[in-house]
Amino acid sequence: MTVFLALIATLVPASIAVAGLLFKQQADNRLTEEHQQSERRLEQEQEQEDHRLKLDAAMRAADLFTPTGCAVSNAARAASGLLALARLGFADLAVAQLVDLWSPQATALAPAVAEPKGPCGVSTETAIQVINAALETCESDAQLMAAELLCQNASKLDIRNSLHWPSSVNSAWIPRLPATAKLLIVDALVQMALASEQTGNALRELAVRLYAISDGDPALRVKGCIGTLMSAILPAVRELGYKDFMRGPGHGVVTLKEMERAAEKASRHPDGYFEAMVKDRSEKLGNWSQKCTVVSFPAGELGSPGLRQVS
Repeated sequence: MTVFLALIATLVPASIAVAGLLFKQQADNRLTEEHQQSERRLEQEQEQEDHRLKLDAAMRAADLFTPTGCAVSNAARAASGLLALARLGFADLAVAQLVDLWSPQATALAPAVAEPKGPCGVSTETAIQVINAALETCESDAQLMAAELLCQNASKLDIRNSLHWPSSVNSAWIPRLPATAKLLIVDALVQMALASEQTGNALRELAVRLYAISDGDPALRVKGCIGTLMSAILPAVRELGYKDFMRGPGHGVVTLKEMERAAEKASRHPDGYFEAMVKDRSEKLGNWSQKCTVVSFPAGELGSPGLRQVS
């Protein structure tokens, strides 16, 4: 009996201790769960507030498209509205607006003359910034719209002017772009070159940008198509007599040998629309590049990729 009582005396406190520990764990778990739920609720409320603020800001940006009595003011307001929409996460809306507002005749310094009470087109420099913002998003619809608009206006752009080309694909590349957007951007680059003055400056710009696409895209099909285009212009590039080509800011240089290696990846057996289009464009570029023999050195030329002559 004494042993039994002693055992009871030992087990009861132990049981109470275990029960207390279990109760504490349950309480801690409940507090943790309540804390996590509270954090999730706060995050949702913050997201809703951020969305509301962005929407309010977008609506205020849209007000900038209301025409005033001054053509210059209209252009500035429209440019501000487009860039604001693009940076607020409404890149697709900004590009849609840009379809009607892009006026290639306008410049960043002297907006095109418009009717006193009508809207004024935005400059090419502004349009390219909006397109660049859309390309940098993770929204495939906005990227595709931007690439298509760029291609539609490519013949009005100057390949020697870095302000006429999106910085995100100038000596750089965005491999996550939709396949159709890639095709449109490549075609825009080709059309811009064909419409530009036939000089060694234009040829070197084309070569550097094509190389950047090949270097930046892991897809073998893309490398094959770019290789075909590179092969078409490489004889003319060699004739320039340069071995190093400066890329955009922060991208260093690309050598002639590197370009030759990119050209070696040319697709030998075209079996798709992309390849058929590239074959057509490569033939046109081959004829165009043969006349790109003169290199000029105008003021500001170092703002674009430069060259270093073979020693």
